[in-house]
Amino acid sequence: MSSSCMGCVDLDELNFDKTVRRFPYALVKFDIAFPYGDKHEAFASFSKAAHAVTDDILIATVGIKDYGDRDNVKLGERYKVDDKNYPAILLFQKGDDKNYVQFPSYLDITEDNLKSFVNSHTELYIGREGCSRELNDLAKNFANLSEEDQLKRLKDVEELQEKLTKELDKQNANIYKIYMEKIQSKGYSFVEDETKRLARLKAGKVTELKRSELVIKLNILEAFRVNKLTKDEL
Repeated sequence: MSSSCMGCVDLDELNFDKTVRRFPYALVKFDIAFPYGDKHEAFASFSKAAHAVTDDILIATVGIKDYGDRDNVKLGERYKVDDKNYPAILLFQKGDDKNYVQFPSYLDITEDNLKSFVNSHTELYIGREGCSRELNDLAKNFANLSEEDQLKRLKDVEELQEKLTKELDKQNANIYKIYMEKIQSKGYSFVEDETKRLARLKAGKVTELKRSELVIKLNILEAFRVNKLTKDEL
């Protein structure tokens, strides 16, 4: 277990194949032996988020040493990892150590980009804290819908909320519902104004619990954001 990446499994030339094959998916970061910095922290944050929602993906690291015993150098060469451009992140699919997709080098390694990458190439959904795929789908483009369609989405949220068993999930679903009602009454400007208000509160002196609540609300608000407002508002 990597001490600097909670939930990450350290892989090497001996256990790599047998471990990767045990999971439907595996996201593996090839890096220097003792990684640090923003990219490693983003990977560690992704690991925490992934473990919170699924058991179907292995989050792992391969530490490569270009000195001494040259640990895992052959493993890096096997997957054509550029030792001048660490880290390299590979997503293995269907428990096959030969079937993989590499995280694009042109993308910044951030928690959200890693989530989007995994969501795009697997059947998994690893969303932002407090969000769910079903509720995000109902929030998508909500501001541009007709009043009739908005009411239907609201009803869908209420029905989904009734099926939820965890109290925290119910509370988060209720936030979606409240935001829908606010957008109905105030228009899309509510999303912009509320985002600024919550961000301002989060930047102030608040407890960690309150900060966590604000992060969840901001994440849910983000699901309502539209690239272009096509609905006329009074």
